[in-house]
Amino acid sequence: MARSKVTPEQILREAARLFATKGFHGTSTREIADAVGVRQPSLFHHFATKHDIARALYAYDHERSPGLRGARELPEGTPASVEFYQSVRREILVEMTSAYDLRGLYLSALIDEPEFREWRTAYDAAMARSRDVIERGVADGEFVATRADVVIEMLDATINQAVRWSGRPRDPSAPDDVAVLALRLVIARPSRIPAIRRQADRLLAAAGTPWADQLATQLG
Repeated sequence: MARSKVTPEQILREAARLFATKGFHGTSTREIADAVGVRQPSLFHHFATKHDIARALYAYDHERSPGLRGARELPEGTPASVEFYQSVRREILVEMTSAYDLRGLYLSALIDEPEFREWRTAYDAAMARSRDVIERGVADGEFVATRADVVIEMLDATINQAVRWSGRPRDPSAPDDVAVLALRLVIARPSRIPAIRRQADRLLAAAGTPWADQLATQLG
């Protein structure tokens, strides 16, 4: 029996699951409505089109991600190594704790379609900011001389891997572990990594957003 009421969150959850398993273009609004347990008119009451559902999922991810929003977590003048470390572990935490399965959005060519240009632009801008951090680290001598574009491609693959972890048991050490591995790719003196982590933690605490609180909020 169809449910008389449905929330946008229920629609987004089922749609995301179908997009991940069948692909965006392989999923119909009828299938989404059936998965939620409503008729199509009830679905259209919340989302006029399937594209609107995908836009809402992109908007959800955008709102949770400082990188996609272009928001600074650490103050101006923070060493590149610390900024790099924090940005990686924060984005890993964002993706692995998503309420929705976003594989259909990011592990396909969907984001490259004209209808989603806004989100492609935000993603590209985030990658460009990461590239700037890497180039600054190389210039400052914190990072080994390396091709920033290659590091960016590896970061992109790493974040996309974290997208696969949503909905699974959440290991609170995973964001730090991934950030350490990413930092090892570029850091000139790996022995500094523990100090870099401590500095990131101190700066977050000073800003009123301690890393432990972020973990508790997202993993709780």
